Amino acid sequence: MPELPEVEAARRAVEEHCVGKITKAVIANDSMVIDGVSPSDFEASLLGKTIVSAHRKGKNMWLQLDSPPFPSFQFGMAGAVYIKGVAVTKYKRSAVKDTDEWPSKYSKLFIEDCTSILAQLVVAK
Repeated sequence: MPELPEVEAARRAVEEHCVGKITKAVIANDSMVIDGVSPSDFEASLLGKTIVSAHRKGKNMWLQLDSPPFPSFQFGMAGAVYIKGVAVTKYKRSAVKDTDEWPSKYSKLFIEDCTSILAQLVVAK
């Protein structure tokens, strides 16, 4: 289970490695996780946006983009952020291993920038 330091580590990793990147592709196709909007509308609303900053309060993290909406994530019992090629945190039981396929089958939001796969967020249902 991620604790506050792990969530803060994830926020800092996003700040360090993702700020200034423009989203080229967004995949968010789990309607049990995306709430209040269809997955396709959510994906479209994030496409082409620049990540300006990452914020955290408790186990909640949200991305400030160059314009709304600002997606938020509740880490809960099994949430995590994975950035390709970056060791964010090491949980005792991580759902995604370094040797696993990318993106992970557990990924609920997958963001790609113009040069590479940028990040995936794994959240508990």
